[in-house]
Amino acid sequence: MYFRNDFERDFMKAYEQAQKECGKNALFMSPRELVAKVVNSPAPKFYITYEMARRNVSALLRGLHTDCNNKLKMQMYADIARLTIDYQRRHKRYSDDFNGALMAVLSEYQAPRFYITEKSAYNMVCALRRRERQRRIRLTLTQNMQDGK
Repeated sequence: MYFRNDFERDFMKAYEQAQKECGKNALFMSPRELVAKVVNSPAPKFYITYEMARRNVSALLRGLHTDCNNKLKMQMYADIARLTIDYQRRHKRYSDDFNGALMAVLSEYQAPRFYITEKSAYNMVCALRRRERQRRIRLTLTQNMQDGK
């Protein structure tokens, strides 16, 4: 995934924000419940290259087969197509410029959701937490070695 680091960072930021919003109730919520809440919340952007979006959204609008069998990705392409058409209607200078309207949507709009399954998101959260824990342990060990402990 081309935008993997951005996606992971933004997802974890949204996850931590969801924890804060739940306040003390977050202590009684399972990580899976928080993940479900975050997956369906708006994402800061669409995590896709312009070229991939252009190819698949264009095919979708022309009724052609796309190179995607993933339901969530198809939903993402449909959402991008809807937003692009809407953008063209609202901005007259883009009424005949699909590529310009698509670029504007990808660069200016938030995605309506994170296009990832709850299971994959949960696994990602666990892996990222584990990686962060291991990083902190290594940092502590390194500091202890430098201090001569």
